[in-house]
Amino acid sequence: MSEASLSVADIADVQAAAWGAAFDYAARHSPFYREHFARAGIAAGDKISLAEIARIPTIDKSVVSGHPEQFLCVPREKIVDIVTTSGSTGQPLVWQLTENDLQRLARNEELSFACAGFTAADTVLLAVAMDRCFIAGMAYYLGLRRLGCAVVRVGPATPAMHLDLIRRVQPTAIVSVPSFLSHLADKAAEAKFDLAAAGIRKAVCIGEAVRENDFSLNRAGLAVEKSWGAKVFSTFGVTELAASLCECAAGLGGHLHPELLFLEALDESGCAVPDGEVGELTATTFGVEAMPLIRYRTGDFAAIHRAPCRCGRPTLRIGPVVGRKNQKLKLKGTTIFPSAMKTVLDAVPDISSYVIIAWRENNLSDAVEVKIACAGDAAKITAALRERFQGEIKVAPQITVAPPAEIEKLQLPDGVRKRRYFVDFRD
Repeated sequence: MSEASLSVADIADVQAAAWGAAFDYAARHSPFYREHFARAGIAAGDKISLAEIARIPTIDKSVVSGHPEQFLCVPREKIVDIVTTSGSTGQPLVWQLTENDLQRLARNEELSFACAGFTAADTVLLAVAMDRCFIAGMAYYLGLRRLGCAVVRVGPATPAMHLDLIRRVQPTAIVSVPSFLSHLADKAAEAKFDLAAAGIRKAVCIGEAVRENDFSLNRAGLAVEKSWGAKVFSTFGVTELAASLCECAAGLGGHLHPELLFLEALDESGCAVPDGEVGELTATTFGVEAMPLIRYRTGDFAAIHRAPCRCGRPTLRIGPVVGRKNQKLKLKGTTIFPSAMKTVLDAVPDISSYVIIAWRENNLSDAVEVKIACAGDAAKITAALRERFQGEIKVAPQITVAPPAEIEKLQLPDGVRKRRYFVDFRD
């Protein structure tokens, strides 16, 4: 049965069965979860329904990083691949997968790309790293191959190599980070190469936001759509879950694959927030063999939507990620995420690049500086930006005009593999 043909009742049945298997597996094979369940008053042999999942306390990255060996459920000889998280929010986690876990990962990406309309007729330029213990490139490759797509594994190569392959291979789709797609578009314009006429009709954007909270394309998404002449798709994934949620053509949030994952959106006290309200995405993996997770707080904040999508799928969807837990700022008495500031900055066309910097001012407040590079009257642009901040997020940070090279160095310091727009110097 395809996901598109599932009913709400079918989804409930699929998740109930998958949860029963996942709970039983963790209770029998996970040293951590055996103790975790016991501390929660759940005795060996107890059966906990999915409706009772809140009886199990949540965990987060700090718990996993403190006891990584306690999460491994298989002998070391069953491990066939080891990856790490990006490390963008601290020490990278080492994550281990069995052959069955790799097949589950491939299945997830097959479903995600199919949701976005990919078929065996597509040739896909995969502009994502396959090395450096990075899971995403491998996952996309495995999923695309299961769909029968032709895959061009160009990775993060030079713009010249990408443009040459686009000319020669004529791919129909591309997977990359939005900022790199914009960089390629700039290089194509310099070479007088019309990307919009090159035949790429689908662009799956990873790692950076391309939508506002109302699902409209933001500045980055609009730039990709215009320069590439392609339909933009957003996707959200977490290394530890070995899963992702990709949009369909309606562009109304990433669709869950119910047999692979269970999602909750929780407030700070651990209670579920109403559908449509932002909460911390908390996940339970189904079908994972090496390192299963139950009620894992991802640190990402987004809203969950359950109303049927325009594509007809009744599967749960997540809205755009508005920020990470450790990125939440307290500025002049106002709680904000850097993503809200990014939305304001993206709406000012005279700003060519920027970076948001935070440090601890005192126990009750953070200090925030926004460095911008701009074209035109810097004083006027700065004043207008300050007014826009006040109007849209009710508070204005310190604004400094800086050379593009200084901002570039802050966005991409040595050893960082993903461009960052928020630099956190808080303890």
